[in-house]
Amino acid sequence: MFAIIAAGAITAAAATGCTTDLDCELNGACDATSGACACDKGWSGASCGALHLDPTAHVAYGYTNTSNVSSWGGGPPVYDPATGKYHLFVSEIAAHCGMSTWSRMSQSVHTVADAVEGPYSRATTGDPLIIPTVSHNTIYAYSAPDKTHLVYTIFEGRSPRSCNPYLACSAGVTPGGAGLHPPHDWPAANCSGGPGARGVLHYATSLDGPWTSAGPIAYSYSNPGGVPRPPNCGTSNPAPYVFPNGTVLLLGRGKDTISNSSGSFKQHNIFLYRAASWNATYEWVPSDGVGGAINVGAGNDGPSTEDPVLYRGRRGFHIIFHSHPDMTHAWSADGLTWDWSPAVSGPPNHMAVGGGDNERPRVVLDANGDLDWVFCGQLGVDAAHTDGARTAAFKAL
Repeated sequence: MFAIIAAGAITAAAATGCTTDLDCELNGACDATSGACACDKGWSGASCGALHLDPTAHVAYGYTNTSNVSSWGGGPPVYDPATGKYHLFVSEIAAHCGMSTWSRMSQSVHTVADAVEGPYSRATTGDPLIIPTVSHNTIYAYSAPDKTHLVYTIFEGRSPRSCNPYLACSAGVTPGGAGLHPPHDWPAANCSGGPGARGVLHYATSLDGPWTSAGPIAYSYSNPGGVPRPPNCGTSNPAPYVFPNGTVLLLGRGKDTISNSSGSFKQHNIFLYRAASWNATYEWVPSDGVGGAINVGAGNDGPSTEDPVLYRGRRGFHIIFHSHPDMTHAWSADGLTWDWSPAVSGPPNHMAVGGGDNERPRVVLDANGDLDWVFCGQLGVDAAHTDGARTAAFKAL
């Protein structure tokens, strides 16, 4: 039996006038007499909505002073009791390039470590390259009824090197690359068309593979309530939660902004789906946000929401988003109706020293269902703060 790892301390918070645990963002216990939240491990603040993490960044995979690859998030890790190893399925930038080439050179690889936080190295059993270029936004899940390992990504892994003539890279950094922008002389792709940034699913019956493509996720947008399907409705950055009986809740990202004659405007862009099993059709569940999205996002003057991770803690369901420059949090008792806070928090931000955002969050839970580790992608971690990137892990306090 494999399980997404799950080993809870409580921190006190100031009085908030809470009446139920929902007022504590399902991250703490409400004392209705005093109106105060007692926050669970990994959270702090009056409503337990701020991530409370050790500032030490553990480099799980990707750029270090001695590494020759960049990485952009993955996981959560899974523990194999038969070998005592932790397995991390993670996004890696191919050909020793950096993150400025992510839309051409991302691939999904299988890595292993002796500790949950790493450091991880490529697996030596099976093929460590589980999905070739282009494959991005790697996220792992497990289906218990059929004992199947699942990796959700965007793109389809059908762009070989022959499609993408590229410059010589080394040490996980792209010559001339800056942040997420490739060099000006980056060669044009010579394959017509190509896969879009939609959700794709691969599966295996062993952590060592072989991995089989189930193809793009099948979505259904039938809606008796009459809400029309909005443009680009949630087909990117899939984030699953697989129940013990095999049914699935899935989040997908749609368009972050809409543009018209008055300008560009942020919109609610995270959509909810459910399916009877991982390989069934994912039915859209229209919600109370703009265009049937779930009601997260603060409008044009607030943080955007992308890169969701969906998990179930001991008090309910949670989503952590990348919301520049760090993360925001949403919570739900049933996984269908959501509350969200625009307060941005997260691992110690390294933008002040020339780095980038904390993106692509993933979580590890302890035996109580509380946060134990938060993984994220970090950009600009090489000495020159260019496009070297890593997957880092932060311990919950």
